[in-house]
Amino acid sequence: MGRLRLALRRARLSPPECLLIGLTALVLIAGLTLGAGTPVAYAVVVLPAVVALTWWRPAYGFALLLGLVLVTEEFEILTIPQGRFAGGNPPLLRLLPLYRNLGPLFANALELWLVFVTATWAVQAAARRRWRLAPVPCGAAWAAAVVVIVAAFAAGIERGGDIKVALWEIRALAYLLGLLWLVPQLVERRRDLLVIAWALVLGLGAKAAEGLYRYFAVVHMRLGPNETFMAHEEPVMFVPLVFLFLLLTYHRARSALWRMLLLVAPAMFLVLALTQRRTTYVTLPLCSVFFSFLIPRAALRKYACHVAAAVGAVGIYVLLFAGSSSPLARPIERGLTLFDSFNSSNLYRILENENLHYTITQHPWGIAFGHRYEMFYRLPRIDFSLAEYIPHNEILWVWVKTGTLGFIVIMFFFARMVAESVWTYRHLRDPLLRALAGIVGLAVINQLVVSYFDLQLTYSRSMIYLGTLGGLLTPLQRLGGLARDVVVVRLWTDGSVGDPAHRLARPLAALPAQEEPVGCCGPAPVLRLEGEHP
Repeated sequence: MGRLRLALRRARLSPPECLLIGLTALVLIAGLTLGAGTPVAYAVVVLPAVVALTWWRPAYGFALLLGLVLVTEEFEILTIPQGRFAGGNPPLLRLLPLYRNLGPLFANALELWLVFVTATWAVQAAARRRWRLAPVPCGAAWAAAVVVIVAAFAAGIERGGDIKVALWEIRALAYLLGLLWLVPQLVERRRDLLVIAWALVLGLGAKAAEGLYRYFAVVHMRLGPNETFMAHEEPVMFVPLVFLFLLLTYHRARSALWRMLLLVAPAMFLVLALTQRRTTYVTLPLCSVFFSFLIPRAALRKYACHVAAAVGAVGIYVLLFAGSSSPLARPIERGLTLFDSFNSSNLYRILENENLHYTITQHPWGIAFGHRYEMFYRLPRIDFSLAEYIPHNEILWVWVKTGTLGFIVIMFFFARMVAESVWTYRHLRDPLLRALAGIVGLAVINQLVVSYFDLQLTYSRSMIYLGTLGGLLTPLQRLGGLARDVVVVRLWTDGSVGDPAHRLARPLAALPAQEEPVGCCGPAPVLRLEGEHP
């Protein structure tokens, strides 16, 4: 053992490097012994690494999960050739069942990982005998949204709805609402915030690079009018990061994160233009309008000049390639189908919306989850088993499922998220924190616009992405000095909480009053329950 320590010391290897070498050796041995195609070979290295990383810093364990969610695909892309992981995940990631239910459990590895991260955070807090409870962004609106979703789910099951379908319907929304609570608890330091930001940029940057590979090397720039080479949600997730790069550039936050975005943001923009997802052609200009209201007035003239130049470049591109047989003309053809009243996809959505409007008039209090919506017009069959439960227009879907009152509550929740994002952006002074706060509201608008035309609110990846961004608002406010609103509860050795006045070293009334603003709703007191056992 002494010789081994001496050898390691001479090699100048740190403990993490030694751990990495040891785990790599384990996976090689397991792969040679058990076969490289079995998940057990990779579980030998993945599971210990995940457990160790999460126990060290729960925020890092969550960031690793977030990165895996962004680089893996929930569904296979059937419009491009399979093989060489062209239309799916790489072989190693294919063995990780992030989105598939595990055996008889109606739970997947993604959910078990989230439960493990949450449990680790709770155990560490209990071991320290000190709970640090950060508030949820827009807490009242968030609580009202949770009540609406739970009530609509319970009502659907009570009325005889399909419980399996109901769980599928609310699964992604549960990720969104759950992460809005969990992320503020995990992000305690600026470094935690940076690790999550890097996971977002690296994960989606890898997908952009993979998209370019697929377009040029797999499909050879040849796509049909209804074909694509990326998942539905990926171009949508690119949009906020493109604007994050613009905000960091405007605020002159030339950090390593900015340099990475300088490399990957052009690739993201190119992929979202080439992938032929029509909704991104709609949401990109709308997000540009929101961006103009977000930035200070002093920058509007310069921004308007850049937008005018971009519009001019797009106009020249359309004039050069419209009507040609060049592969570069495909995005133009695809975009023009938005205005084609005879397009089969458009006609399907029109009839689907009519059915949704009819359902709303027949059931103003909502049909709840697990029930089919009414079919005033018969729709053609599509390759989606839940088409009679989950339509393309998921804004009206929320109205259909939760009723008029529930719809107002859910939309108010999203509106509060946008307002909180803008308020935080305008009051922060740190360039990096300002940029991250600004894209939260933009991401909400981006998702809602796309959800009016296509499935988004029921996609796990989309809601994990949005929930992570939204959950960062509370740490951004705290790290930026806008709020010190963490509730700290100290546990005594007998298991009781330091709530009674006789257990406090100082009476609660003697604590200094704090009236710093928490969010855009005004001042709020800070409660700190700490003290020594008498």
